[in-house]
Amino acid sequence: MEFSLLYGLMLLLFATGLLITPFLGEKLKVANVFAHGIAILGSLAAVLCASFVFVNGAQAMKLPFQLTYMAFSVRVDTLSAYFLGIIGLVAAAASMYAIAYGKEYFKQRFILMAELYLAFILSMLLVVTVNHVFMFLVVWEVMSVTSFLLVGQENSQASTKAAYLYLVMTHVGTAFIMTAFLLLANSSGSMEFTALRVLGANEWTRNIVFLCSFIGFGMKAGIIPLHVWLPKAHPAAPTHVSALMSGVMLKTAIYGMARFYLEFLGIGPAWWGGMILLFAAISAVLGVLYAVVEHDIKSLLAYSSVENIGLILLGVGAGMVFMSSGLPVLAGLAWAAAFFHVFNHAVFKALLFFGAGAVVHATHTRDMEHHGGLIKVMPYTSVFFLIGSAAIAALPPFNGFVSEWLLFQSLFALPMALGGIGGKLVGAILISLLGLTGALAAACFVKAYGIMFLAKSRSALTEKAVEVPGLMLVPMGFMALLCLVLGVTAPKIMVLLHQVLVAFFPEGAIDGFASPQWFILGTAAQASGGLSLPVLGLVFVAGIIMAIIFYLYKGAGKTHVGETWTCGIIPNARMEYTATGFSGPIRRAFGKILRPRTMTVINANTSPYSGRRIVYEVHISHVVDELVYQPLNRYIVRLSQFMKEIQTGSVQLYIGYIMAVTVAVLIWSTRW
Repeated sequence: MEFSLLYGLMLLLFATGLLITPFLGEKLKVANVFAHGIAILGSLAAVLCASFVFVNGAQAMKLPFQLTYMAFSVRVDTLSAYFLGIIGLVAAAASMYAIAYGKEYFKQRFILMAELYLAFILSMLLVVTVNHVFMFLVVWEVMSVTSFLLVGQENSQASTKAAYLYLVMTHVGTAFIMTAFLLLANSSGSMEFTALRVLGANEWTRNIVFLCSFIGFGMKAGIIPLHVWLPKAHPAAPTHVSALMSGVMLKTAIYGMARFYLEFLGIGPAWWGGMILLFAAISAVLGVLYAVVEHDIKSLLAYSSVENIGLILLGVGAGMVFMSSGLPVLAGLAWAAAFFHVFNHAVFKALLFFGAGAVVHATHTRDMEHHGGLIKVMPYTSVFFLIGSAAIAALPPFNGFVSEWLLFQSLFALPMALGGIGGKLVGAILISLLGLTGALAAACFVKAYGIMFLAKSRSALTEKAVEVPGLMLVPMGFMALLCLVLGVTAPKIMVLLHQVLVAFFPEGAIDGFASPQWFILGTAAQASGGLSLPVLGLVFVAGIIMAIIFYLYKGAGKTHVGETWTCGIIPNARMEYTATGFSGPIRRAFGKILRPRTMTVINANTSPYSGRRIVYEVHISHVVDELVYQPLNRYIVRLSQFMKEIQTGSVQLYIGYIMAVTVAVLIWSTRW
């Protein structure tokens, strides 16, 4: 089958879904299965398109209909194919999940949600495949608007506020992206992506393009301090949409950066990479800190996405520094680590959102303080969430460990590019921050899993919880399996990433980065021996098999079920660790950054025989919000009030304004 047929099939499937779904408005069950079934098929067609490119090489095509200044041309090279495959894979899993989960929205404009969902997936697939500036901006805008409407799907005050904040931020980002593209097009004389790489030697223009692209795509990616929309928008959306937004929509921004920095701009000065490394480190550390102290499980996962975007950009920044220093092998390694983490984060973050959605579906609350003991009533969800937690905490042999290990390897070599004491110091600081981030991520998901699934139930809603339907469990199981497979087969993925990156470097320049030496558990300079990841994975599996055999051979033995011994007192939920208590040491250790505020409310009107009721609350200060966005918001409000005062509605006054400005312009112009 030719590529054009596969790509056309993908477009045809989504077009069919968009056209037919509105006519099924009176048959919501049929519309649910049809719309999400079409989404599954269209997403799988996208995966087939990506596979075709990796087997047969880059593909290009033009559709027969064209519009002025908007030629619909498609070019799918290995870079596009890599992101296309990731989006298709996660979207297929999310769509299967949505068949069962979407029933909750039958009374909340379900047909509109299904239409927006199909358009959202299609727009993401088009973003990474179109080959024309105007068409890219159009589908980028469609992606932004459809996701904005999906965030506001529940039509509550919180979701509406989050949706409009997201809309404002994403449009500001789009303005910067548009500026970067127009500067490129003006320099190259073409709107086609294949011609934008012919940029003149004007360094000022290149620097401005870099800054605009970094701000524009960074705002969509959610890097700090441009992240304020992300922790509010992602939790507000339906869970299958949240999984797509965190898992793959953020990666379209990484695709945009890669397209600019690998292809359009090429090798730039070292400060480009240094700037990205700075914001990446800040995003990684602050993102995971805010995740640790969150009680809302979906907000926790959203802040975790900020952290993981920071990890990805550590690889991007290191790769750009190595490129500017003439170290192509290390540049390839750093870019490969970033791209590998793109794939890994898409998989385990989608899995974790699926698990969180299952918990919310069963308990009807996102507050972890009301969960507990769910492992007894939701055993499959608990196992899958545990695997996702282990993967995102970078525990071997799961996929998160591999990509973070490759990041460590590239950062260990960073002093080779920077040189001197300063380079060694920067490398040591970044490695330390990456280690700190990993430790905090592990603490974060120990807290999330322990508080939600272990111990005893903390509320009546949790006690009544039951396991979710099979159509929600199957995607979780597939993603959990993928976390293990990607970790064990990491060297094969590196060969695939070599195929993605080789087109952007001189022939043979980066062949060394795909070597198995980077998977040795030792520094790259000492990679002549050691224990490799595949061997470690086999040892891990062999250990589990031996443990099972030993258990079966010895027998289960006699078990006695009873209450946990607590000095003669039957334990209850009030004795358990809470999410607030678990994160207490971290709040104190990072008090200068988090600046926690505690509030104790004492209700003295309760019975004197049972004591007073005390409510203890902790509120975290968000430094960027307080120092940047809240002052900016106050300034805009004051400016709006001033404009309101001068907008009196008097035509005579408006004419007076015009005359005053005209006189001022005439006086100014007569100075010459």
